[in-house]
Amino acid sequence: MKLQYRLAALLLAAASVLGILGLNRASADEIDIYLLAENDVMADLPVEAMPAWIGGVLYIPYTAFDWTVTKVNLGVSYGQVREGDEYLLTLYSLDNILTFDVNRGTCVDRRDNPQNMRAVYRNGYVFVPVAAVCSFFGLGYTYTPTNYGTLIRITNGQQRLGSEFVQYAEGSMRERYNRYLKQLSPPTPVVTTTPKVTATPQPSATSTQTPVNTPRPSTQPRPTPTPTQDEDEEEPEELTVYLSFLCTGGGDLDGILEQLSVSNVRALFLFRPGQLEDYGAQLRQIAGSGHQIGFSLTGTTGEELLEELDRGQELLARLAHTASHTFYLENGDSALAAGLTEQGLACWTGQAKQLEDGRSDYNRCNALLAALESYHGSVRVLLDDGAGTADTLARLLPRLSGANCVARLPVETLF
Repeated sequence: MKLQYRLAALLLAAASVLGILGLNRASADEIDIYLLAENDVMADLPVEAMPAWIGGVLYIPYTAFDWTVTKVNLGVSYGQVREGDEYLLTLYSLDNILTFDVNRGTCVDRRDNPQNMRAVYRNGYVFVPVAAVCSFFGLGYTYTPTNYGTLIRITNGQQRLGSEFVQYAEGSMRERYNRYLKQLSPPTPVVTTTPKVTATPQPSATSTQTPVNTPRPSTQPRPTPTPTQDEDEEEPEELTVYLSFLCTGGGDLDGILEQLSVSNVRALFLFRPGQLEDYGAQLRQIAGSGHQIGFSLTGTTGEELLEELDRGQELLARLAHTASHTFYLENGDSALAAGLTEQGLACWTGQAKQLEDGRSDYNRCNALLAALESYHGSVRVLLDDGAGTADTLARLLPRLSGANCVARLPVETLF
């Protein structure tokens, strides 16, 4: 399977958008928070670019189609031209083009046929209607109310997770929700009730730009920090642990899979493409058990890495009937990693590492737990498949909950 390279350079010259409009502050129970995800990745947008309802239509910023911002290439890119009174925003794929005249409020396709949608300039960003644009380019999207605002998820068929994505992205959603709420809320703490999900309207792919009878989503209480009796004592933050294993023939892979199965934990397994044929049955077991598979690359030049990836994709498709967009560079060359991510691949890096560790499983487990204490939010753990790793997991996994940690499947949300 040959890798797809990024689309050609933008059709139109990019220009900066100047001036950010002020955002009105409101009480927490009056604020609607909207989060954006693409495939299996949460987008990290500034509050000024948060999706919003405008004239009864749900809008997203044009940067949703900038893979350097979202870390996901949906197959749709953008270009901007701003000359005098003319301000054009173009969205394009290999087959289709939409050109928005922002100032005139018009939109045409590649044959200059008028389209019933318009772009809106808001808070220093150009926004486009999510339902109409996704329908035009053949993208899917969902609209899901959650305890941390409403999640808008755009997909192009390459996503790995279905509805369970909301669970796996909970930590990222909570972080973004709290950040948005802090920026939009008054400085005075607001005590709210326990959140509950309220049904909200699902925008139609045929939404027009004129006001419709669809009501604005109902306001619902959200979880906000509440004062405690001891202001200096904070509840410890839960740490999300993402486990990964560098598989180089260490001999303990079956034991690792058994321990993960016992604890119902999913992980990322990294294989050197040249060794994949040694793991046929185990690759199928890994994929069938819901784990992720990635490539561990040893090349020292871009050409060598691409050859490894091509070989790995071909073997993985034949041996396990699956594909992977995840890679790990054993030499840690950041420049080479950046070059591969430009091709739409996801680079995995370990933070807390234990590779070729000769200590006892007792000492390895304690060392890992001690290392986790220095991380906040999430941490990527990289272990080898050598002797003793399975025994280390047998000690580690039952103790994670007591250390206020939860193990989750590594997906591109983290990359």
